[in-house]
Amino acid sequence: MTKEVRDVKNVVVRKRVRAWAQEGAGNAPDTGVAGESREDATNSTVGNHSMPMNHLKESLEPEHLRHFGLAADPFFDLNDPGDIWRNDRLKLVRAKLEQAIEHQEIAVVTGNFGAGKSTILRHCLGALARRGRVRIITPDRLNRREMTGDMLTAGILDELASDERRPREVVKRDRLAKRLLSQAIERGERPVLVIDEAHDLRDQVIISLKRLWDSGLFLRTLAIVLVGAGGKDEAGRSWGLRWELESNPDLREFSERTRLIDLGRMVDDLPDYLAWRFGRVGVELGAVFEGLAVTDLVERARTPQLLNTLAVKAMKAAYIDGHRRVMAHHVGAVH
Repeated sequence: MTKEVRDVKNVVVRKRVRAWAQEGAGNAPDTGVAGESREDATNSTVGNHSMPMNHLKESLEPEHLRHFGLAADPFFDLNDPGDIWRNDRLKLVRAKLEQAIEHQEIAVVTGNFGAGKSTILRHCLGALARRGRVRIITPDRLNRREMTGDMLTAGILDELASDERRPREVVKRDRLAKRLLSQAIERGERPVLVIDEAHDLRDQVIISLKRLWDSGLFLRTLAIVLVGAGGKDEAGRSWGLRWELESNPDLREFSERTRLIDLGRMVDDLPDYLAWRFGRVGVELGAVFEGLAVTDLVERARTPQLLNTLAVKAMKAAYIDGHRRVMAHHVGAVH
């Protein structure tokens, strides 16, 4: 970690502490923009069309790359799941996830929108699949609200019942799925049922997942991994999928058997992430962004996904001004 990045991280922490002290307990839920309450955010969409709530993804054009001396766009999409940013926290998340899969546990990964949950999941599953031990089962339904328990069985049969004839009766299909899972375990494989965007699942599907997981006669034959939006806000209140697991009495049996893996708040780590992005194209972060610009950028973004977009917009603002480095006022001009 460079001295500049360490200094930026310290400034971020100090600014957050001052903000909490000024606002006091019971402040409004975090909207992702420093100092903005939920009411302010709502008003910005109703009365001011020039202040959009959502930031569309942007990319750097050739003229921007030439201006900043970049050989490639630092914010290109990473198609190789093995090539991702990994700090100590994310390494721990991966280790916990692999352990849960190895021991046929239920694991739920939660984090903010754009925090990289799906990326970490693909990275972990890709590493396990390369070892030839994991059979990944993904029930096929884009609309998670419409997913049913029968679709869980169908997902198992799609992955494991290569040439076997599928019974028409639901009960017989369930029995076949259980038998195929047991046979996979006997072969030394590790079946894992994975559902992303799990915050949209209905309660009954989650209950069905628990019953499926606990259906082995002598031992468990399946690991279950759910990934969804959720966590704790600035005031320590649970939201999203984490809130459902902690507070919904209908999900008690599932929750008490679940290993919760929360990505937590990532704002303190974002300067390192931004430096990693520029390092991927052989450029020091300080050559493109001044320190205060990085501080303001990570405070506004709070997640890697939004950081990418805001950084590109700030760089375009600096390009228009003719500046070779992005300054704090360029970040402030981004909408």
